[in-house]
Amino acid sequence: MTEYIVNDILIGNIRPYLKKIWQADCTGGTNGDVLVIRVTDEKVNPKYLYQVLADDKFFAFNMKHAKGAKMPRGSKTAIMQYKIPIPPLPEQEKITAILDKFDTLTHSVSEGLPHEIALRRKQYEYYREQLLAFR
Repeated sequence: MTEYIVNDILIGNIRPYLKKIWQADCTGGTNGDVLVIRVTDEKVNPKYLYQVLADDKFFAFNMKHAKGAKMPRGSKTAIMQYKIPIPPLPEQEKITAILDKFDTLTHSVSEGLPHEIALRRKQYEYYREQLLAFR
């Protein structure tokens, strides 16, 4: 069993095309079919690394090096060779803040969808008033 801790990044290694990735918010254990990536360099923000690895480009790279037809497995060796741009920490934090907000707005049913509905309702009311103000 492989231990993971808060902020570790877990990547499903079987069928990489499923794009299974999670940033741990607790501690626990997993099996060998899940890769556990832990940031050990203080110049790398774990949330930034998660965003880089959650990108389609990473999963395309992972699939390119996967072995097997029916249930392909990502290559741990190839994954360790994946080039990750490392800007200064303030830039990483800025990128992460923007992407986290975008992710929340697009994927959160409880936050993103009601916000979008409220914006559309205001837009509808504005245009309705404009169209009906022909007097």
